[in-house]
Amino acid sequence: MRNFRIKIRKGSILIKGLSLILLIGFVAWGYWIINPRFIQQIVEILDITPTWCKNFELNDNFSCGEESLFTQEKFPFFLEGKFQQAVDFFTNERKKDQNNPETLIYLNNAKLMQKGRKSYTIAVVIPINQDARDFAESILRGVAQVQEDFNQNTNYPGLKIVIVNDANDPKTVNDLAQRLLSKDDIVAVMGHYTSELTKEALPVYQHQEVVVISASATALRETILDGKKYPKNFFFRTVSSVKVQTPMLIEKLQLSQLNTGEKVAIFYTPTSTYSKSAFEEFRNQLGANKIIERDISISTFIANNTLNDVKKQGAKALILIPDGRVNSNSIKNTLSLIDVNQDQLPMAGQSVLYDTQILNRKNIVKKLLLITHWHRLTSPNQEMLRTAKEVWGTSSINDKTAMSYDATLVLTKALEKVSIEDPLQEQRLDIREQLTTLKVTGGASGTISFDDNGDRKENISQIIRVVSTECSTFGATFVPINYNKAIDCL
Repeated sequence: MRNFRIKIRKGSILIKGLSLILLIGFVAWGYWIINPRFIQQIVEILDITPTWCKNFELNDNFSCGEESLFTQEKFPFFLEGKFQQAVDFFTNERKKDQNNPETLIYLNNAKLMQKGRKSYTIAVVIPINQDARDFAESILRGVAQVQEDFNQNTNYPGLKIVIVNDANDPKTVNDLAQRLLSKDDIVAVMGHYTSELTKEALPVYQHQEVVVISASATALRETILDGKKYPKNFFFRTVSSVKVQTPMLIEKLQLSQLNTGEKVAIFYTPTSTYSKSAFEEFRNQLGANKIIERDISISTFIANNTLNDVKKQGAKALILIPDGRVNSNSIKNTLSLIDVNQDQLPMAGQSVLYDTQILNRKNIVKKLLLITHWHRLTSPNQEMLRTAKEVWGTSSINDKTAMSYDATLVLTKALEKVSIEDPLQEQRLDIREQLTTLKVTGGASGTISFDDNGDRKENISQIIRVVSTECSTFGATFVPINYNKAIDCL
């Protein structure tokens, strides 16, 4: 009987314990309904999840400070959560190479972690491969400069940057985008560099309702959307499309005034979203009968033979539209064609050729016109250039830096109106709503605003050319087409 009473007493205690657990669970569930951040707050208090960025594996093409995506060097201080030591390490690295944007981004990330400051996280997706490495670094400079400035203002949460390498590979970018958004703190994405990768990844961002803002994808919007229609648009860009740029080149080269039998030879990559889109815009505006079409990406391309062939067919000008370093033959063949032409025929191209490889030719290319989005000599924001000199040690930055600066700036202006206390998905939706109405001044290219489709309202395109100068190690530099002043050595 005594043992029976003990069992009854133990059972009663067990029932009371279970009832208490159920009651606590019910109350917690009810509070979570009212305050969705409750569980997240408990997790943060108990520290039962890895510190920010610790759940990033090494060698996974993602980094917020644990490794360099350019050199593959590992940074154990950041990985181990020793953020004061990480701050000291990246500060010293900056002294060794002031012009390295990756180092500055990791330094700012480490500072935020060391201070324990609440922060938003955006991902910047760039192509870190041999062909596009310089482009990737240029893009990061614009991002890092805005982050450095934004984090000085303690009235707002800080800005952390995750750098992502898409390797300019359209075959793997969809999976990359899904892995990226599996991270529970990415509020927006800046990227991708090429239109073809943007096209492949866009359905992922649209499905998960995350803003992706491009600083370089210029293909026609309908081409990037690939015929799809979305109830709400999450794709924005700070550059003008080829639809805006093409008429400017046609007018400058007077291609609409070609005589009977005269044509223009267009060299492009048919498999490239961007390159094909630009080609089709030229064909639509000039007419197919005025165009000689050539694939610039084929492995059997022989520049001299091809040039002679198009000249025999009546070519009076060359339009060069290589892809954005996706096909390795494309840029190589284009440079070969430029060398063989030796300024015999006038040439024109898109901003993908705004590259030091054009300057690094045996002969200075005088008859090449390029359309771009920005040039430092005509920048409406000279203050941004002065700051660039302080940050990087030079104000000789390019259009890719300027456009990524503008894209990151726009995102920070949206974040200023978003509550960090809101659930992640609500923050993502708020960013989109802000971008649809924001009109941002102070961009590298001036005022920035978007139309209903997310395209840049302002036409910022301009034409540049190559001139000789002693200020460049190449002996040449790009200048706006009508720029006749002396060039300052920066």
